[in-house]
Amino acid sequence: MNPAAANPDAFLALLSHGLITDAQHDAVLAHPETAALPPIPGPAHALAWMCLKGLVTQEEIDAAVERLEEASPPIATADDASYIAYDAEEFGELGDRGITHEAVNALFNDGLVDAETRDMALEETPLVGSVPAAPAATLAWMVIDGPLEREVFEATRAEVAAKPAFAMAADRARIVAEAQDEIAADEKAVGAWRATAQGKRRRSAWTSGLVTLAIAGGLGWYLFAPAGVPACDADATRKTLQGLMLRVSIDARTQGLREVGIPSLSGLREIGYRKDERIRGCMATMTRGDDTKAIAYTIGPASADDDKMTVRGADPVIVEARFGNLDAKGKPLYNAEPIGRVAAEKAFRDGVTALQASSPAAAMLQRQLERQRARQRSTTGLVVTDADREREIADFEPTGPCRAHEDRVSRVCPLVVEYNDSLLATIGRAQSLPLTGDFTFVQDNGNWRMGDDFAKRFTRAVLEARLVGMGVTDAAAAPE
Repeated sequence: MNPAAANPDAFLALLSHGLITDAQHDAVLAHPETAALPPIPGPAHALAWMCLKGLVTQEEIDAAVERLEEASPPIATADDASYIAYDAEEFGELGDRGITHEAVNALFNDGLVDAETRDMALEETPLVGSVPAAPAATLAWMVIDGPLEREVFEATRAEVAAKPAFAMAADRARIVAEAQDEIAADEKAVGAWRATAQGKRRRSAWTSGLVTLAIAGGLGWYLFAPAGVPACDADATRKTLQGLMLRVSIDARTQGLREVGIPSLSGLREIGYRKDERIRGCMATMTRGDDTKAIAYTIGPASADDDKMTVRGADPVIVEARFGNLDAKGKPLYNAEPIGRVAAEKAFRDGVTALQASSPAAAMLQRQLERQRARQRSTTGLVVTDADREREIADFEPTGPCRAHEDRVSRVCPLVVEYNDSLLATIGRAQSLPLTGDFTFVQDNGNWRMGDDFAKRFTRAVLEARLVGMGVTDAAAAPE
């Protein structure tokens, strides 16, 4: 089938997005195999095919994406081009394993998948690969990562096993058996990984659990001291924090983490004092055995019109930024001017909300996180949590003066933001991440909003924070 009849925009879309040049587009049209291509579901399939045939290199694709992302003024379709390039690279990896349209169609022709499963698989696999089509590997991929439910596959296995061993049935049985071997090997590898990860989680549960809860916890501990705020290392402060360590370790044990003990605290120190709000920013070192972890907390009024003092957990990066940059009067040096703290924070929160609304997957993860927190609140009362800190953006702090953008109208502000990552939470990792970066603010009809590059900058900041959280120290050098 002529690809123009299947998808007239597949190759033209690559040209319009700036991922290929006019010369490369002409080379596609002149290629002897182009006219015989199967139906092309989308531009990523077309790009993967071009890469396989040597009509464009991965280096050229990467350079095109980088050029589009860094263009000034920003190009509206740059993100779409990035997604196409990413999908095309994934298609290339599948093609290297023989997971292709040919293999998918072979499974359908053999009666091993139905038409609906075939059509879904064709959307997620490359047109051709660098090795011969591998139906067994493709069937295994469908079960492990693709559109075929395990229960349907098991029913197919049972059906194939019940057939007499004539030629076609024997071939079908071989494909199913080889697919099952790959599935079993994958399950074994995943099981081993999970066992290792679970062991690590249990061994480090005191750090992840205690730090997360110490950050989220709003301690029910008060001093009737209206004339002054207790010091970070005061006896009453130390006693309160030790009580938190005990309460959280008990909570962890009730969740089956038997190895969690009561950690000790040392190095209680002040980072800074906000005189106008009567709040101290403090840091400490939490130790259990040979392992240590930095924690942060604040001491201040329970509410604006209250003389009772309370200790609240905080993110160390936020505390360093907020309380480490005060003037002689104890007021912040950086206030996101000319935008202002309140307007900048609102614009940032609105920007994140808009990103989530445009991503069904992100919205689903956020709902899962909210349900998970609701279950945690309903099953334990050992730690009092601060509702404000359970928001997706838990905290927000400028870390330097805003500067004029190249357009001389927008402003670029360095920020640190505490982000509750729904993705990490759903896989059992501590979800609070400090995001750092420069973010663009645009004035629109008298109000401030995030710039058009917000999606890219925010996603980049989340990726870097996740990598750092997983122990990748050179996160800034990670590929986008």
